Amino acid sequence: MKTLFATRWVHYLPALFAWLFAVGFLVLTYRLPPIARAMPVLVGWATLGLASLDLISRTGGAFGQGLMRALNPSGLKLQGDADTLEPRFGLKSGIGMVVLLVVGFLSIGILLAAPLMIFIALMLANRREPLLSAAIAAGATLVIWLLFAVLLRLQLYPGLIFGGAL
Repeated sequence: MKTLFATRWVHYLPALFAWLFAVGFLVLTYRLPPIARAMPVLVGWATLGLASLDLISRTGGAFGQGLMRALNPSGLKLQGDADTLEPRFGLKSGIGMVVLLVVGFLSIGILLAAPLMIFIALMLANRREPLLSAAIAAGATLVIWLLFAVLLRLQLYPGLIFGGAL
């Protein structure tokens, strides 16, 4: 199997896809009028930064592994004496979770889909206790609501079921 920086190249694909998506998203959002692009540009740059950190953390060197431990310790799998990058779930599972999140946002809205997806991710991927997972999901939802609805005074999308429109 071919490697790049001591890591199999297929391990870079999710982060590379996110990075390319963020670049394309930024290119498109800079075509919007200044007032309409403020929030999308912020989201695009944040995604680009996080995807860059993800790409760097996937390198097999000491810095990459240290970054992986700091950002996503569940992404490391101990094999013998050496830490190697080995995702807990495959690419199909990751893409499935993103598709489920998008379908959730569109159908039941952000304030219901976000905690549900956080709860599922914590329970399945990280094997957390149900009560802890629910508390983390509720806390994240509170932060989302405070940031967007209260601080930025933006209406969060309610979902098609609750009166949202495409």
